[in-house]
Amino acid sequence: MLTNTIAAERIKLLTTRSPYWCVGIVIALGIGLALILGLVTNGESTSVETNVSDYAVGVTGFGITVLMIMAVLAVTSEFRFGTIRTTFQAVPQRYNVLLAKAVVYGGLSAVITFVLTLIALPLGKALSGSDDVDLLGSHAIRLYWGVPVYAFLAVLIGLGLGALIRQTAGAIVVLLVWSLVLENVLSAIPKVSDVAGPLMPFLNANHFIDGRDYGFDWWWNEYGSLLYFIVVAALVFGAAVFVTDRRDA
Repeated sequence: MLTNTIAAERIKLLTTRSPYWCVGIVIALGIGLALILGLVTNGESTSVETNVSDYAVGVTGFGITVLMIMAVLAVTSEFRFGTIRTTFQAVPQRYNVLLAKAVVYGGLSAVITFVLTLIALPLGKALSGSDDVDLLGSHAIRLYWGVPVYAFLAVLIGLGLGALIRQTAGAIVVLLVWSLVLENVLSAIPKVSDVAGPLMPFLNANHFIDGRDYGFDWWWNEYGSLLYFIVVAALVFGAAVFVTDRRDA
């Protein structure tokens, strides 16, 4: 059943316009910002510290947000147009629908971000002429596999919010306010940031990606941040599966 559901979700993906637009935007952001950053930092003083993850900011800082929006649309569009009823009639075990979407959209996001990271890091380094960036160092290696993992988990959160809220505008607003506004505001408030900062899921994901401390003391290292983000993504997606099985379509 799950195999057939995955095949159905793949067909939906390939026959819907929004994923093509989202993937195109992610590619443009991933390569474009690496290109711009490389050119801007070319010839800068060697005293300027360059983080290898900076060249992937188009993917990690913006592209993954677009992929999460794509994941939200993958769920809410079906509720908007009523096709989810047909889907649930064909697949009575509703959790299989969300699992199939996770495989298709999460897998697509992981592949895209992996390829873009492989392109963005060497491109940024080549254009900047920087000797500070080691493309085979431990940080770079962590980016090559870590960015796709981050993308996959972020898509799970997008799918989860879409299934929980079921309304496109509302789910996207919650997603953007949570990931781009709320976490940054809480982490910038004195005294509050020391407690709230290490508990912010997307800040943990960024800590895993770039290793920066963001102005407060972390309770764990970069891999602890990844584990925390995995737990949050699993909770959001798991809640969506639980609610979807028990709510009317």
